Amino acid sequence: MGTDRNQILLALSDNNAERNRVDPRRQLAALYREIKDFRNTIAATERKLEILDREYQERQDELDELILNGPRWEEEIASSKDKMVRQRGLTLKDMLEIQQDVVRLEESLYFGEARANDLRGLLIQYEKNREKLISRSRELKANYNQHAEVYNQEKAKTDVLMAEFASTENQLLEGLKPEERAIYREALRSNPENPVVKLEGEICGGCRIVLSRQLLKQVNQGAQLIFCENCLRIILPPE
Repeated sequence: MGTDRNQILLALSDNNAERNRVDPRRQLAALYREIKDFRNTIAATERKLEILDREYQERQDELDELILNGPRWEEEIASSKDKMVRQRGLTLKDMLEIQQDVVRLEESLYFGEARANDLRGLLIQYEKNREKLISRSRELKANYNQHAEVYNQEKAKTDVLMAEFASTENQLLEGLKPEERAIYREALRSNPENPVVKLEGEICGGCRIVLSRQLLKQVNQGAQLIFCENCLRIILPPE
């Protein structure tokens, strides 16, 4: 029975070592990081697009207001000039006030037209930048979808493979007594790579230290499962 037990423990350790060796979760982690980077970049691009759209609308509203104000200013300028020509008996103070109004309105009209031209140029640039951001967002989303598809395919393969390792482990564990399973799991926590090793002469096959005489005797007797005092692996007799 001890030999059967030892064979099961070695098979469990080998199954675990193989699972760690071919563990594709590292590759999945790298793919997931790429997907996450794409997702973050897409979100940042869309935030830029939202800000750009908001600024575009603000500039468009300002331009619309200037376009509406232009004819009104022109009308007021013409009315004021006509008043100076047609009205008789205006005092010097009235004339000065009308002239100041005309100057103010002409300045508003001049600077309004200059600002309107600037806004038209900004809006054209906004539209160009918006097209670039939209194109960039589409490209990022296409790449994201491609990587997500690869990730899902690899994850499906990984799930099948890891399920096979888990099934083998469960089948092997059924051949052990409850206390032996507990000992194996304790060794596995301490040594995820290879929790079970064989004795090599007087040396632990895991950490390579020389065992004490008492521990050597216990291992070779094989009556119970023995932990290495140093690495906490289960040490089996060489037979």
